[in-house]
Amino acid sequence: MDIYWSQVNIDELTGSGVVYFNSKMEMLEGLPCKMYKLTYQQSLWTHCHDYFQIWYVAKGSFMHTVNHQVYEISKGDIFVIPPFTLHSVTIAPQVEIEIYGCEFMPSFVNERLQGMPVENNFFDIAFLEHFLRKEMNVQSKISLDGVTEVTVRNVMKEMLMEYERRLPFFQISLKANLLVLLSILVRQVNGEIIREGFEKLEKYRGIMTRVVDYINNHYDEDLNLNTLCGISNLSRSTFCNLFKEWTGKTFNRYVTDLRILQAMSLLKQPELSVTDVCYSTGFNELSYFCRIFKKYTGISPTEFRKQAIK
Repeated sequence: MDIYWSQVNIDELTGSGVVYFNSKMEMLEGLPCKMYKLTYQQSLWTHCHDYFQIWYVAKGSFMHTVNHQVYEISKGDIFVIPPFTLHSVTIAPQVEIEIYGCEFMPSFVNERLQGMPVENNFFDIAFLEHFLRKEMNVQSKISLDGVTEVTVRNVMKEMLMEYERRLPFFQISLKANLLVLLSILVRQVNGEIIREGFEKLEKYRGIMTRVVDYINNHYDEDLNLNTLCGISNLSRSTFCNLFKEWTGKTFNRYVTDLRILQAMSLLKQPELSVTDVCYSTGFNELSYFCRIFKKYTGISPTEFRKQAIK
């Protein structure tokens, strides 16, 4: 995915007539996030700011221009503007509007996002990367379906209430709701991927349910990929990919986790020896069982049993 983090010369921008809004002036000290509700707003000439901006429209309509492309924003729409993006808003004088606004610095999502770029495997970048695409039409107008619109409106109302009341620990609630809001919008702008994932899930639901049930019922036997591929009638690579998507774990990891959990349960039974437990859970090699058990739990099976009995 091509993402960017615009850096601009503010002096050049303001010298050319562009209005620049600075987070240090716009936000509370020590809180890189701001909430507001607009029931009246004059048109805004071309401007930019060093923070993200989200507007949800509960009433009215206006024209939103981003990088010379014009979008009509009306009730039920939302847009996300990344930092240093040139845009303008044109609102007719007679139009009644109701807009919920959220402005935040990337550092409010995670302090490490204060400076960009960050490494690709940094998890929290997922909250923002979809709004940093070069294709600005992705986030310049997002039309929400009925159910999603209600959810978004409620989340933003909750954020506004927290921001205005400022009860103890309101910052925690504000951030939690922002992450919820961003996660909803990420799904909205990736609707095609969501639909493909759902279709794939439904297509293989019966097969993967049968596979997982088989593993859960035969964990104490010699399980291998060839057996499971035969049951599912899938190739080895397709099976491995689907299994990880379905369970969140690789085949080997899932089986090992299951066996360790069963071993922990059986070790609480004094009449069973550690060797009995080893073979009853499908490990079939005592030294390997003890090594893996300690890796998972931090203690040996014998020590685990002593503590469990106590």
